[in-house]
Amino acid sequence: MSACSSSNSGNTSYAQFFQVIRQSWTASVGKARISREQAAAIPYASLGYRLEGTNEDILVLATDSGGDLLWTSAARVVIVTRDGRIVRTVGLGKDLSNLTSRDQKGLPPPAAALRAPFSSTRLEDFTDLSLYGVRLSCQAKLVGAQSVRILGQAIATMRVDEACTSRNPDWSFTSSFWVDKDNGFVWRSRQHVHPKGPPVEIEVFRPPG
Repeated sequence: MSACSSSNSGNTSYAQFFQVIRQSWTASVGKARISREQAAAIPYASLGYRLEGTNEDILVLATDSGGDLLWTSAARVVIVTRDGRIVRTVGLGKDLSNLTSRDQKGLPPPAAALRAPFSSTRLEDFTDLSLYGVRLSCQAKLVGAQSVRILGQAIATMRVDEACTSRNPDWSFTSSFWVDKDNGFVWRSRQHVHPKGPPVEIEVFRPPG
């Protein structure tokens, strides 16, 4: 459980952990964003998420498996991220079942676009649509410097846009990532994860580690 805490305090019981999870779920504040006080009450790595136009809620980091970060809540919502990119979701209504790269080296992180534009090809599964191995061709590029405000604090970032298209289904979109220029950490993102679902907006309140 030490992976859940930004202070690496660890040794937290499962009962205490799920108490925090329940607290995170009840922190919903209508269509307003989570407040600094609500986020500070969660002493673990956490992020705020919402589907476009809905409430913002908190997810807490449960596991870090080889760089795949699993964020969850008592409401049985799960978002798995890798380098800030969503690779799997559960409980959003329209879920991304799996995302993999066609390249054995894996997908470049969004931060790679700070050095140069890059192209990638990924395969995605959507169980509810009975679609598996959907091929998406993507191009990522640096847009420029932008400041984001999270919990009232301004953070200097570089915005990266990643435009993707698929033929079957006919689907095209652009996801955006706000990346720390010094360490490549993705502080905020707006990502399209399902052909029939709204974008998912994420902002990190307390980073892992």
